[in-house]
Amino acid sequence: MATIKKIARLAGVSPTTVSNVLHGNTAKVSPATLEKVNAILKQEKYAPNMGAIILAHNNSRIIGVIMFVQPRDNETVIEDPFTSAILGSLEQEIKNSGYFTMIHTTGDEEDVLRLASTWKLDGLVLLWVPDEMCGRILDSVETPIVFIDCYYHGDHPRYRNIGLDDRRGGREIANYLMSMGHRNVAFLANASEIPGSDLSRFEGCRLSYAESGTILSIDCFIPLSKEAHEREAQYDAVLADTREFTALIMSSDYYAAEAILHYQAQGIDVPERVSITGFDDNIFGRLIRPRLTTVHQDVAAKGRLAVDTLMRLIRGEETAERDVRLPVRLEIRNSVKRFPENAGVLNDGL
Repeated sequence: MATIKKIARLAGVSPTTVSNVLHGNTAKVSPATLEKVNAILKQEKYAPNMGAIILAHNNSRIIGVIMFVQPRDNETVIEDPFTSAILGSLEQEIKNSGYFTMIHTTGDEEDVLRLASTWKLDGLVLLWVPDEMCGRILDSVETPIVFIDCYYHGDHPRYRNIGLDDRRGGREIANYLMSMGHRNVAFLANASEIPGSDLSRFEGCRLSYAESGTILSIDCFIPLSKEAHEREAQYDAVLADTREFTALIMSSDYYAAEAILHYQAQGIDVPERVSITGFDDNIFGRLIRPRLTTVHQDVAAKGRLAVDTLMRLIRGEETAERDVRLPVRLEIRNSVKRFPENAGVLNDGL
């Protein structure tokens, strides 16, 4: 194993010179010596001690990526394709910016405070933080922070968020379903995201339906359980509902694919018996049959913009907007059937 002393001996310089090169203190190191030391470091495959570097500097070159999540059943968070995609985008952009990524999952804001103070993180990307926690975290942590998909309604001056135009996504789905004749619809959502992106998507649906003269009642918003067997019972119940839903708007492609497979296992045809839509446009929606009609979001762009904003904050630069909402687009595939516009009973009451 290569050590600083060995590198110094091979280069014919002092260990202090090698240490200065490793730590970027090269103002008094000649170009020839710098080139020679770097060549030997590469030749000997020298791996720096990150702990020592953190102790010796005011920065760690580490960006913390913290997800506030409650995994479904016994699965890990990265089993969800959307989560994997956003983490992949963030890690690549952080690496391209010359930093390392530390990934952590939690449901406790105290974890954020401990992580930020223990590791001397240069920056934080926080995903899906509950509204009520955002202001407290910003007050307690001096580290530059960028949120992703947060619905904070306060006015903290340090708040920066990269989100999605979720309400527009809900409107796009609703307008399409209405054009296909569907007036009786249910919205099945993640129970842990109320309020949040799912509720915003539902509000978009309600607005579009209201503009067409159809009242989409709040009890058409169905929070789904974290347990698979309980969700299956919910999928059965929604088809047995006396309101005779002709279409189910799922808050994610994950739930849409799960519902389609559950119905197909019972011999229930999608979309002949019931139409289903998703949200995200991830790999599940493209592989499932019928291929899923869904709302596309550019996950890679979300990751790029979050890291770019964080790097600006680290450098002390101004950022253009405090709450960015990226655009969405509808992807029409095969999971929605045209339905006679006068069929079924309208949803009644708010």
